[in-house]
Amino acid sequence: MGERKVVNKYYSADFDPAKIRRHRRPKNQEKVRMMLPMSVRCNTCGNYMYQGTKFNCRIEQAAAGKYLGTIKTFRFCSKCTNCSAEFTYITDPRNSDYAAESGTTRNFEPWRERNENMEKDV
Repeated sequence: MGERKVVNKYYSADFDPAKIRRHRRPKNQEKVRMMLPMSVRCNTCGNYMYQGTKFNCRIEQAAAGKYLGTIKTFRFCSKCTNCSAEFTYITDPRNSDYAAESGTTRNFEPWRERNENMEKDV
């Protein structure tokens, strides 16, 4: 039973690690696995993706730059679970939230509307 849990790999005597090619990737992008921070609907196929759905995302610093000069804004690029169309969303440090940028529309959230109405009244 213990031999199935081995984490070592066999390397033959003629193995040369110098022959392995390096994977090139853009300097300003990273791949991360994260959960969807909001419920959205795909504009291509109409599929609903709910908050907490896990995605492999590409993350990059947004061209918009920084908020208040120091806080960076980031763009997340993912693919729809149904049709594989790419969608992006961006951090919104001003409202401590995320904003759908392209490929999706954000679903209605009644607690957000209530908070916005309370801010207008004050």
